[in-house]
Amino acid sequence: MRQEKFAFRLLLSLLLCCSAATFAQPRYVDAHIHWDDRANFVEDLVRIYRKNNAVACVSAERQQFDALKAAAKKHPDVIIPFYWIDLDDSDVIEQIDRAQTAGFKGLKIHSPLKNYDDPSYFPAFARAERYRLVALLHTGISSRPNDKIPRQKGSMARMRPMYLDTLARAFPELTLIGSHFGNPWYDEAAEAARWNPNLYFDLTGSSLIKKKDELAVFKKYLWWGQTSGQEHMPAGTPHAFEKLVFGTDEDPLELEKLIAQYNRLLDACAVPEPVRRKVFAETMIRILGLGR
Repeated sequence: MRQEKFAFRLLLSLLLCCSAATFAQPRYVDAHIHWDDRANFVEDLVRIYRKNNAVACVSAERQQFDALKAAAKKHPDVIIPFYWIDLDDSDVIEQIDRAQTAGFKGLKIHSPLKNYDDPSYFPAFARAERYRLVALLHTGISSRPNDKIPRQKGSMARMRPMYLDTLARAFPELTLIGSHFGNPWYDEAAEAARWNPNLYFDLTGSSLIKKKDELAVFKKYLWWGQTSGQEHMPAGTPHAFEKLVFGTDEDPLELEKLIAQYNRLLDACAVPEPVRRKVFAETMIRILGLGR
């Protein structure tokens, strides 16, 4: 009888260990990467991100929806699907419904014709809040095609980080991530995040390149909480750098380079290790409910 009990306990212990290993938390969560139709994109993504114990929030447009859905189903330990929507589409609510039904975890939003906080967009954000979908919104300057075609979409004037302050207040249960830290409106982005617990930013794009010789400048923007002795903030306000999340917005082949780039920023700003872990993974693990 004792031998049977011992064998049972040993088996239970092994099962628990295996379960813990299976659901081990990632070291990096890339909150911002786009689907690419190039050959071997998924294979490269899975190979490189598994090597680095990383997962990726991959956003895809309408024509890539099924491919991303299939890839996420095949590689659930690496790929977290986001759906790229257009706020100006007449069927935007149906698009959000489709994303939620398919098990997508977030929405990518870019290039509105009106300011992000225009009331005509509120039904879309309300639906995202209802489904607890993360909203990843482009902020700041945007690239444009090298052509002579007239267009209004893509103007940075419609995508200022100040508009996310309105959205964060209007939809307190909706998690918003502004991409690119509002480049060049870093002050505006930081102050929008300061009082909104549901608003974060990534630092993808050109910012860490153009500021590579003065990375400590970001301490001037992210100054409050534990970095300021709690002045002008409620007691217990966390470290300001906890408002940043890791993202790449580049090909998966660049992951390790971009991790190093983020580390140079955090080194220059003397960000402590517990906060770094939140920047690189823990905040997004909590937001996405990974490992539950």
